[in-house]
Amino acid sequence: MSTIKVKKVPSFKAYEIISRLSLFSDLLPDEIRILSDNQQIFYQIPAGEVFIRQGEVENNFYLLLSGSAKVVQDRKEFDVLSAGDVIGVCGLVRDAPRTASVVAESNIFAMRMSRKQFRRLPGKMRELIKDHMMEELVRRIDRLNEQLYSCQQQ
Repeated sequence: MSTIKVKKVPSFKAYEIISRLSLFSDLLPDEIRILSDNQQIFYQIPAGEVFIRQGEVENNFYLLLSGSAKVVQDRKEFDVLSAGDVIGVCGLVRDAPRTASVVAESNIFAMRMSRKQFRRLPGKMRELIKDHMMEELVRRIDRLNEQLYSCQQQ
C-alpha cells in the first residue's frame, strides 16, 4: 500500500473538518481537539489506491474526510463511499479477514486509527464515537436489506 502519511495538517483545519462530521457530533470541543491535534492519524490516499484488501486481516478503521472510494467484493463494485463514511469498523472490533476491498476513486484525505489508538481515547469519547458507528452500520444494513428486497421482487 502506498498510502501517504500526511506530514503536517494544521490543527485548526483538521478541527474544522472533524467538527462537521456526524460521527463526532456529540463530542465536546476539547475532545475534537484530541483528534485534530494527533498528527499520526491523518493520511492522504491517492486516486486508484487499494487501501483495504479483501481477505487481509488488519485492525484499522478509516474515516473519509474528503474524496470518495468504492467498495469492491470479488471484483464487483458493491458501494460508493464519500466524506463522513466510516470504513473497516469490523477490523476495529475483531481480527477477521476483510470482506471487501476499498479503492480510492479520487484523492482522499482520511483519518486512520488502529484498535490500539482507538482504545487510548478517553472512555466517554470512545463510547460516543462507537454509538455513531453503530448507527451508521445499521443504516448500511437497512440500505442493503432494501436492495436485497428489491432484487427479490424482480
